[in-house]
Amino acid sequence: MERLCDIAGRRLIVECLPCRRRGVYDLARLRERFGEHADVYDVWLRLTQSCRHQHALGARRPNQYGRACRAQLDVEAPGQRSSLRSRT
Repeated sequence: MERLCDIAGRRLIVECLPCRRRGVYDLARLRERFGEHADVYDVWLRLTQSCRHQHALGARRPNQYGRACRAQLDVEAPGQRSSLRSRT
């Protein structure tokens, strides 16, 4: 799994199209807040914890068709846009 120190770029973009939510985070500040070697999945969980579709890890959903958070991650590099898609 990737860590924050493995990501080359300036900003991390968290976007959920069904909820129409979008957040842009400076990678340097995220590294200060969560640590240089923080797992990207853990950071994603913390940044999307206010999503109404977010469930605790291992928690049961009401049924097998229950909605889950579909927020995706993307990295914005200076002058170039590369993609880092969420694995969830």
